[in-house]
Amino acid sequence: MLDLFDKKIIYELEKDSSQPISKIAKKINRSKEFVNFRIHRLKEEGILLGYSAIVDMSKFGYFTFRVYIKWQNMTKERKQEFYNYIKVMDNVWTTTVLHGKWDFAFFVGVKSGNYIDSFHKLWDEIQSRYKENISESKIAIYAPIHNFNKKFFIEGQRETIERIYGNGSPTKFDELDEKIINAYAGNVDKPLTEIAKQIKVNSETLRQRIKLLEKKKVIVGYKINLDLNKMGYQGYRVDFLLNSVSRNKELFNYLKFHKYFYQINKSIGGADFEAEIVVKDLNQLLEILEEVMKKFSDIIKSYDYMGYSEFPTLSIVPD
Repeated sequence: MLDLFDKKIIYELEKDSSQPISKIAKKINRSKEFVNFRIHRLKEEGILLGYSAIVDMSKFGYFTFRVYIKWQNMTKERKQEFYNYIKVMDNVWTTTVLHGKWDFAFFVGVKSGNYIDSFHKLWDEIQSRYKENISESKIAIYAPIHNFNKKFFIEGQRETIERIYGNGSPTKFDELDEKIINAYAGNVDKPLTEIAKQIKVNSETLRQRIKLLEKKKVIVGYKINLDLNKMGYQGYRVDFLLNSVSRNKELFNYLKFHKYFYQINKSIGGADFEAEIVVKDLNQLLEILEEVMKKFSDIIKSYDYMGYSEFPTLSIVPD
């Protein structure tokens, strides 16, 4: 059971998981040893799964495609085979198991210069192996994304940190920058000496490159990965179908500062308005969505939702 100090620590790490332990200790009025002990315990209990950098890969000239899949005639063994197959494909950054309208989603980055051919090649390869198991699919370009720190577990005054990725202008980079992102983004709590050894560069070069990637807004923020189920919560994606876009800015700000919503997705080929939310259960989700519907009844026609079961792969794209 999480106490107030656990929640305060998680809250600070969700805002910026790269901040020093000493800074968190000062904010919650406890010692560094206390904070270190609590973080270690959260990891041991499987609540705190790791630390991640939030990366704007459009700065490296990538488009992000999102693919939803509905299965048919799919056995448990066949699904696991698919998960193992897709997670090692080049530039498949995130995969997630869903329940509801869709069964699975994956996010893949392709270079802007040949993004059409690259995506077709990948999608054709997947279909050549699994077409008989795919009942339906939906493809969208996934950008820009507005990611906020999760606040669902804490009461009182809450600060909202916004991290935007997917619409940045390309910046100057080289092969080493990409190697650093691939090795570092999903493992930012890993010692830099180990990452430096992995990509064959000295630690000081790595440290300076990371600082430069932050300055260029390639790395737009840092967050933590949580096991929501162990906290007694469930994540959902919500698609709103709109009658009008006249109040989109107001809807955006309402969800941005809402306790339970933590992300707003703008996509080409997706829903009219997409958002991510964490709740205790389906009943709470429906209560919140009805509140949103009531407040914006003049523009929201209906909504659909799907739940996140697990993330077999989670590297570049936030959950």
